Amino acid sequence: MKAYLLLYNGACMLGWLFCVLRAGQMLLGGSTYAQIYGEIGMVLMASQTAMCLEILHSLIGLVPSPVGVVTLQVGSRIFIVWGHLYWVPECQSHWSFMFITFSWGITEVVRYLFYFCSLLGGVPYPIFYLRYSMFMVLYPSGITGEIFQTLVGMGAYWKLSNPLWYRLSLITLLLYVPGSPGMIGNMLGNRKRSFKKRNETKVVLSGVVWPKTKKGDRSSMSTNQKMLAAAAAKGPGGEEAASKILKEKKWRFAYNKHLLEHVSQSLQSEAGCIAMARAGLESAQESFQFIRDGHEEMSMKVAMEKLGTNPFDSAEVCGVKDAPSKRELSLTYGAPMLGAPYYKFKAQRNTKITGMDLRKQLDKWGEYGTVEQDVVDALKTLQGKQDEWLDLSDMYFVLLGAASAMGPLHFLLSLGANVIAIARPKALMGILKQAKNGPGKVIFPVAKGTDWKGLLAKGDYDALAKVSGCDLMTQTPEIAAWVAAVAPGKRLTIGNYTYLDGALHVQVAVACDCIMQRLCKERKDTALAFLGTPTDAHVVTKEAAAAAIEAHKTAPVWMKIWEGVGVLKRNKALTSNGIEFMDAIVPDQGPNYILSKRLQHWRAMVARADGHAASSNVSPSTATSSVTSNASFAAAYGGMHIFKPLEVVYQELSLSMMAALLIHDLRNPASAAQPATKLQHPLCLFQATSFHGGIWRCPYTIATIGIPCALKFYLTTFWMHIFVAFVALASTVQYGMYGTLPKAVGQALSLIPAALVQQVSAPLVSLAAALSVPL
Repeated sequence: MKAYLLLYNGACMLGWLFCVLRAGQMLLGGSTYAQIYGEIGMVLMASQTAMCLEILHSLIGLVPSPVGVVTLQVGSRIFIVWGHLYWVPECQSHWSFMFITFSWGITEVVRYLFYFCSLLGGVPYPIFYLRYSMFMVLYPSGITGEIFQTLVGMGAYWKLSNPLWYRLSLITLLLYVPGSPGMIGNMLGNRKRSFKKRNETKVVLSGVVWPKTKKGDRSSMSTNQKMLAAAAAKGPGGEEAASKILKEKKWRFAYNKHLLEHVSQSLQSEAGCIAMARAGLESAQESFQFIRDGHEEMSMKVAMEKLGTNPFDSAEVCGVKDAPSKRELSLTYGAPMLGAPYYKFKAQRNTKITGMDLRKQLDKWGEYGTVEQDVVDALKTLQGKQDEWLDLSDMYFVLLGAASAMGPLHFLLSLGANVIAIARPKALMGILKQAKNGPGKVIFPVAKGTDWKGLLAKGDYDALAKVSGCDLMTQTPEIAAWVAAVAPGKRLTIGNYTYLDGALHVQVAVACDCIMQRLCKERKDTALAFLGTPTDAHVVTKEAAAAAIEAHKTAPVWMKIWEGVGVLKRNKALTSNGIEFMDAIVPDQGPNYILSKRLQHWRAMVARADGHAASSNVSPSTATSSVTSNASFAAAYGGMHIFKPLEVVYQELSLSMMAALLIHDLRNPASAAQPATKLQHPLCLFQATSFHGGIWRCPYTIATIGIPCALKFYLTTFWMHIFVAFVALASTVQYGMYGTLPKAVGQALSLIPAALVQQVSAPLVSLAAALSVPL
């Protein structure tokens, strides 16, 4: 196939190169446009028609280009050359012929040369730069040429000889209005991604990295598999289960079924579950590598031992405000959203509910099915002891990723807690400024010997930023050493609130795990904290499993129709060793996201088994800015309320709810987080006090409801736009087939004053004449 692609790209490049050079030579020699067409026309037609093969290349996976984009690009040009240029002499003699010749020709010479060099193993930078830069000029000029070729062909030939093709050409021209910006936008996106990827190859790796694979790259998929296989090998399935995982050829698309089997195997016994968790964590620390200048690449396990010295002093900022005299539990919840779209309550999202209003709302959530009863009981218990338990002046929290959008920083500081902030310098400065105006205290790392007190006294945060903060990915061993020594004699609660995209999420999860392991080893009273995701495979209560079955039985007809056509999948609990668990994995999130969460699950269970408190409450689907910036997610979230008892919440509620449950877990000696509390199984830790947002009790799986939810959102929010688009489409189809418009549309257009039509059309007629476009 490589030889074929080299031949194809080389031949096409030569064809276009001939067209450009010969056309330029003849143009400079004074030849007419028609004469130039006579010389290069057939070569141009052949070169352009050969591009139809690229649709096939994309379709069969020979090249990675999107089929839709390639079809649109090739199809628009085939429409020009075979729909107008070949048949209409006026097109061949029009100036726009030169526009498409040079715009298309130069673009394709560079593009095919780029592909040719790429197949040979490397693209010189000048060719790379031209490939992703020249389109900014050549696309607009080429599109201009295409439009005028169409206009000339329509007016000079097709209007009388074939009215149907005339009308279809007019419709095609209208498609250029949305299509042209889309094509240019697509290339701008390609340019950004390509330059980023090329520059990334020059970045020197440092800190926590994925291990090299057999191919010599640092792909995440094979390591992802190996870690889950290492855990499986210590479970009841043994090496047979591990082998089954390692034999999976399409891990990206099949990881979820192996994860469900992992949970099922883990539920077979408590001892087996803990053994699997320990093996998974050990595999992570032995597999992941650490890179630092002056040292050979080493495993994370070795790096934590070899480089774990403390280069930091401890600095602190104490808030100027006194702690509140009366402590009262409050949740930030704008309105009773149950059964309604969350976005309608945006204006009330910062409203705080307390006292009896809070208790009533907790009961409503429990009755509706948004939470389980133990969440209601836990928060009522916390509220009953709020004056005592919400005094956090004696508590110390290590926040890994302290500036995270989903972290408890603000909640903790507002109640006078001592926060040990692990964050990069820029983020840390924002934290310090926030802490200064509250009742809490922030402890943070600074370079040894720094006069941090003097810098704070002068308010010189810029200078302080240069010598404070740290990087979890590149300073993991040193951070662990500093955290192990900070606030001596105090009980620390260390929480992982980090999030990064893709493979980086696993890297930072491994870094946090290494820090947690050392802290647990050196300070036996350490407590751990995590935020669980609702889109995972969790043990569920029998009540929740039964509620999902009942909800499916009573689901409305429209849901049954969606299920019948294969869109919706029933939400039915799976059972292992008499314990029920729910598949709420969303495969599109990818195996790296699930692996990062699995690392957290493993660490929480292992730490709890070793005598440490471990809080890991599931947070609900939250409409953060990063999530809703994705149009698809925003649409799905906007319609989720139609699947009772799902509820999407704003970030403010998630933050206050998760922080309140964390305090309950740490303060209540009977909470599931406490190692002395007997659980049916270690995985039940993630079942307890879960604010799952209704996912466990929904009649259909969270992974399959996206299309109906998005459709509901679009029909509700954009019904007028959809109606107008439908009328426009119907009018276009009728005009294309019969040359008439729907009666109602024609009557509406007839209301436009004739004088206005004349006033608008006159300049266009003059412009057409000036550009040699027949009408």
